[in-house]
Amino acid sequence: MEKPKARDPQWREKEPSYKEVVARYPDLPATWILKADLQRRGLYYTEAATRKIDPAIHATNSDVATGFRENRDYVPEGLIWKDGSYLIANFDFDQKQPARDPYTIDVVNDRIVVVDEDEVLEEIEGFWEKPDFYDKKASNGEPLRKYVQARPQRLDISMNHYCHFWDEPGEGCKYCPLSPSYLAAGKKEERYDFRYVKEALTEAVKQKGRFSAIMLTGGSQLSGSELLDDELEGYLALLKIIGEIFDGDRVPTQLISSAFNERQLERLKNETKLLTYTTDIEVLNKEKFEWICPGKARHIGYDEWKRRLFAAVDIFGKGNVSSGVVLGVELAEGKGFTDEDEAFRAVTEEAESIISHGIALAANIWRPAPKSILQNGKAASLDYFVRTYREFDRLQHKYCPNPYTDDFRRCGAHVGLDLMRV
Repeated sequence: MEKPKARDPQWREKEPSYKEVVARYPDLPATWILKADLQRRGLYYTEAATRKIDPAIHATNSDVATGFRENRDYVPEGLIWKDGSYLIANFDFDQKQPARDPYTIDVVNDRIVVVDEDEVLEEIEGFWEKPDFYDKKASNGEPLRKYVQARPQRLDISMNHYCHFWDEPGEGCKYCPLSPSYLAAGKKEERYDFRYVKEALTEAVKQKGRFSAIMLTGGSQLSGSELLDDELEGYLALLKIIGEIFDGDRVPTQLISSAFNERQLERLKNETKLLTYTTDIEVLNKEKFEWICPGKARHIGYDEWKRRLFAAVDIFGKGNVSSGVVLGVELAEGKGFTDEDEAFRAVTEEAESIISHGIALAANIWRPAPKSILQNGKAASLDYFVRTYREFDRLQHKYCPNPYTDDFRRCGAHVGLDLMRV
C-alpha cells in the first residue's frame, strides 16, 4: 500500500514539531515523546519492514478478531521499544486520508527504525511475539485466538462486540469505531460461547511465565432487571470461569466495564476472584462528556459516573480501582474546546478530583478513527498531549503511585503510564 498523505499538506507549519516539543520538556525522555506522537499520527510500514515479520513468531493484525480496523494489511500488532516497553502499533489509524503524515517504520542497516522526513529518529527492538496458543484450535475448529487475545504480558477477553449505547440514534460515543464497524460488517453474534473462551484460557496459561494478568472488557449492555444487570451477569460468568482455572482468593484480573452501582459492585467483589475494577469516564468535563457520550450521559450521567467510581474504591479498596479517558477528544471540532490552554486547565482539574480519591487514570491518545462519528476530525497537538500526560503523572505520583494492570509491560496503549518509571 502506498504511504497515505495528510489532508492538509501544510500541517507541519501550524503546530510545534516533535523536536520542538522534545526541547520544551527536557525532563521527559525523547523516546517517550516519540511514542506519544506515533500514536497521535499513525504508522506506515515499508515493504522492507514487513519482510522482517516472521509469521511463525510475531503477532499481526490478521491474528486477532477485533473487527474494527480500517487497515487489513499484514503488519505487527505492536512494537517492542529499546527500553523494554511496548506500543500498540495498529488498530484504528486512518490509513486513507489522515490529518497528518504518519511516521514510517523502515529498515536501515538491517535495523528496524522510525523515520520521519527521511531522518531516522529511533531504533525499534522488534515486534510483539504471538503466544503459543494462537496457532491452536478450539473444539469447534475455530482458532483459539478468536476467543482470547494477547498483549505481551496480558490476556484480553472481549465479552460483547457491540455497545448498546448505540441502540438509540445519536447516542453512541462519538470517538468510538467499535459499534459502527460491527453494524457495517452486518454482524449478528454479539458474544462468543464462553465454553470456547475457557478452552483458550486453559491453553494460554500452559505457557509458563508469559502472562501476568487478565483483562476483561466489552461493549455496554443496558438490559436486565436493573440497568446493566445483563452486562454484570456476563462478567460474573466469565470471572467464575477464570476462578475455576486459578487457585487463591484473588486472581490478577482487571475488569473494564460500564459504571456499575454499589449492589452490582458488591456482587463482583463477593462472587468472583476479581482483583481490580475499571470504569472509563472517557471525557474529563461534564459539558463535553454530555456532547461526546450522549448515551452514557442520558442513562447514567457524568456526576453519577464519578460517584460510582468513588464508591468502587470503598468496595475494592484504594489501589484497586482505575478509570480511563480518551485524551484530546475534548478538543474535537463542533462543541469541543477551541483553545488547548483552556482544555488543559479543565481536564487536569477534573483529573485531580478523580486521582485524589486513589483512582489511577489511564489516557488513550484520541486520533479520529475510521467509521466513528468524529472520523474526519483532527487530534490535538503533540505539545497538548505531552504536557497533559506530564500533569497526570505528577498527580498520580502525589496521590496514587500505582499504574495497576495498565503498566508499561502489560498494556502498550496508555503511553502516559510509562512515565511512572521515570
